[in-house]
Amino acid sequence: MSPKRALRQSIREKRDLLDEQERQRCALSIKDRLFSLPEFKNAKSILFFASFGSEVPTFQMMEEALGMGKKVILPITDVEKKRLLLRKVTDLKSLKASKYGIPEPSTENTAHYEPGLIDLVIVPGIVFDLCGHRIGYGGGYYDRFLSMIDPSVPRISIAFELQIVEKIPSEDHDLPVDKVVTEKRVIDACEARG
Repeated sequence: MSPKRALRQSIREKRDLLDEQERQRCALSIKDRLFSLPEFKNAKSILFFASFGSEVPTFQMMEEALGMGKKVILPITDVEKKRLLLRKVTDLKSLKASKYGIPEPSTENTAHYEPGLIDLVIVPGIVFDLCGHRIGYGGGYYDRFLSMIDPSVPRISIAFELQIVEKIPSEDHDLPVDKVVTEKRVIDACEARG
């Protein structure tokens, strides 16, 4: 097993062991830290991800963002073309599980959204390091998406502290995020990269 795959598996197992009460408590701290960042405050349209499994829960964050008048955008994974299609979501109850089990918007009751109009991307992942490198689920969807949008658009990941390691083996096509928000801190990855 490659070092990257081993790291993905071990951190995922640790994350799966978090009990529900602890997960919710941490999620609240993460949300408070994220919502207080200038990148979040200034963003009018935010590409979120709909959490599933043991990920940091995002549904309350999205509900609150909608309540603040922000546009919530969610991706649909286009498996054939290996890309993310963006949809503007106004009702989170309308999401349906994709073939991967990830809640996704349906095309019937959501509108297409242009990637160039996004002000902030919340990037999912399993493992993160202090320089903002990440290990995702292995499909490369977000790396491809991030390479197509303006580099000035902030990219922020949310994670439990247990998902942070000092250094991840990274490759040229891996695109780091600018900040990682955990229940304990905001990691300024841009600063760490120098």
